[in-house]
Amino acid sequence: MRPFSKKLLAILVILTLLVTLTACGSKEDGTPDGDVTYKDGTYIGEGERREFGYEIAEVTIEGGKITDIVLRRMTPEGEEVDYEEWTGEGDRPNLKQFREDMAKEMIEKQTYDVDAIATATETSEGWKEAVKNALEQAK
Repeated sequence: MRPFSKKLLAILVILTLLVTLTACGSKEDGTPDGDVTYKDGTYIGEGERREFGYEIAEVTIEGGKITDIVLRRMTPEGEEVDYEEWTGEGDRPNLKQFREDMAKEMIEKQTYDVDAIATATETSEGWKEAVKNALEQAK
């Protein structure tokens, strides 16, 4: 291989690496990668309204970071569910505990993009969407 070809190949490899590394800096889905800061305040986000209800998130930002999240499950009529009826007994998942655990994980990771809870997948996804919508307001 001629010296010019080696230089050209080296430049192409370096450019390819730079493009690849630059693309890894943030996620295309808009979730924070640790470098996102938000405007301080309290923001309310709502998930998709479905036949059996929807989810709301109240997200508090202080110092540009998520400091508190309150997750709520709402009835189709807009009333908050009674979490004492959702403690994991019978056919109802333990929303009372799940909402606290999910909020804690979102605060620790500074993102809405956390794992859904297997026995409450639809509600978990609704909470994630609600937090995402609240964070969009805080940008």
